[in-house]
Amino acid sequence: MTIFEKAAELGAMICDSNEKKRLDAAAAAYELDEELLSMIEKYNEYLNRATADEATGDADEDVAALRREQLSAMYDTIMARPVMVEYEAAKAAFDDLMQRVYSSITYQLTGETACSHNCETCGGSCGSR
Repeated sequence: MTIFEKAAELGAMICDSNEKKRLDAAAAAYELDEELLSMIEKYNEYLNRATADEATGDADEDVAALRREQLSAMYDTIMARPVMVEYEAAKAAFDDLMQRVYSSITYQLTGETACSHNCETCGGSCGSR
């Protein structure tokens, strides 16, 4: 079996993982949430306007501070939506899986464990405890 065949096998296993399935489901829900997408679009438009105004000096400090507060509130509202909470959690779980896979490959190549600060990946053998 070649390296590329093993890589394809690993890729298929990752695609079949619970983490990947969860991320795919969360991404699909995210894409179907028209209200969320609209909120994100409005946030990005407001952010771009605020950034442009600040770059050109068109906004005084009070206006800039108010915009930052409004942007923060918009961001918090977006991030609190259940679809977004699940998407972020699913993405974090998938990213953790991929980091553990990468760390395992790195260990096989170097004999060293890349510390993820998550002792589940190395059992604490990396010395970070």
